[in-house]
Amino acid sequence: MKLQVKYNRATISAAVFVLLMGSISYYFLLRYILIKELDDSLKVEEQEIIHHIQTQKNLPEETQFRDQQIHFIPTANKERRRFVTTEVFNKSEKESQISRQLIFPVSVNGQQYTALVSKSEEETEDMLILIGFVTAGVILLLFIFLFIANRILFQKIWKPFYATLSAMKQFNLSNPGKLILKKNEINEFNDLNTALGEMTQKVAQDYQSLKTFADNASHEMQTPLAVINSKLDLLIQDQELTEKNMQHLQSIYDSISKLTRLNQSLLLMTKIENQQFRDAKKLRIDELLNEQLSHFEELINSKQLRVSTSLEKSEAFMNPMLADILINNILANAIRHNVQAGRIEIESGGNYFAISNHSNTNPLDKQSIFHRFQKGNGSDGLGLGLAIVKQICELYGFQVGYTFNNQMHAFRVKM
Repeated sequence: MKLQVKYNRATISAAVFVLLMGSISYYFLLRYILIKELDDSLKVEEQEIIHHIQTQKNLPEETQFRDQQIHFIPTANKERRRFVTTEVFNKSEKESQISRQLIFPVSVNGQQYTALVSKSEEETEDMLILIGFVTAGVILLLFIFLFIANRILFQKIWKPFYATLSAMKQFNLSNPGKLILKKNEINEFNDLNTALGEMTQKVAQDYQSLKTFADNASHEMQTPLAVINSKLDLLIQDQELTEKNMQHLQSIYDSISKLTRLNQSLLLMTKIENQQFRDAKKLRIDELLNEQLSHFEELINSKQLRVSTSLEKSEAFMNPMLADILINNILANAIRHNVQAGRIEIESGGNYFAISNHSNTNPLDKQSIFHRFQKGNGSDGLGLGLAIVKQICELYGFQVGYTFNNQMHAFRVKM
């Protein structure tokens, strides 16, 4: 959810709640005031009736108007004075009306009467409805104004934040440069920009130091490893070596070979990360798959593997060397981790290729399979092959996925 949407929801929800509570309170307050005015007018009528009785010694005439009615009912007991809201039938209009009524006792020549003075509440209700519509219109206009004002103010106030966010998205550790963040009139955003500038500068320095160390270490290790390999080759050819010494030398030779492969793999990953493979062209992936299969023909025959292919034209724009490494690593895994007399299925077409191999092992962990130094049970590899595959795919925006079905491990690259 975007910040602006969340902010608008919060402000509008708060405004709706406040205005709703205010409208309800306003309605009851206004109704109370209008009813009080009716009561005051009924009191005036009461004073006039009492004054008429005191001066004329008789009851005034009863009235039957639309908005006001006066009735007198003889009674034996003195009625309690009170105000009530009741439904009164209007004979002239032949309909019932909700009215405000004042009931009070009067006495004429020793005879007790109950005076009923009623005033219709229709005008009050009509006024409340009119005021309600006017209020609703004002609230609607207020909502529209708040929405537009919030949108404009939000875009203006948060513009420096989005500028900072855009600059952070464009920041690249491989080519860091200086993060340019403009100053603005909001102190909090200036503090944020200062902290981000210092942080990115420190991160870039640390990354550059680490990259330089990795490059130097990989390059410097190549020469002594080559020297050790050549010396071991000479020692292994010595005819005077005993069988036991030969076994020790072979163990050392295997370890040095593994260390050499590790160094080469890490150096390759560093080069990929630094985007040193810039020469790219359109390649036929189906032809490269056939070529790589011919390279592994001897190993395939030694394990008596059955290879089935369904290769249709498939193209990708990438560096030729990285394309070979991408296919080689997946195909090598399919052969190395296959069972004796197992099968390999290879297919390509359009913008993808897939390689599947039979295996007796359990499914691999999809979350960590492409991480560095992740190896399956019983694997004697370095655990970098699929990490290199993932890194090459990320470099060109490809998608690589893994599935397991019917004891078949399948890797699919969508280009």
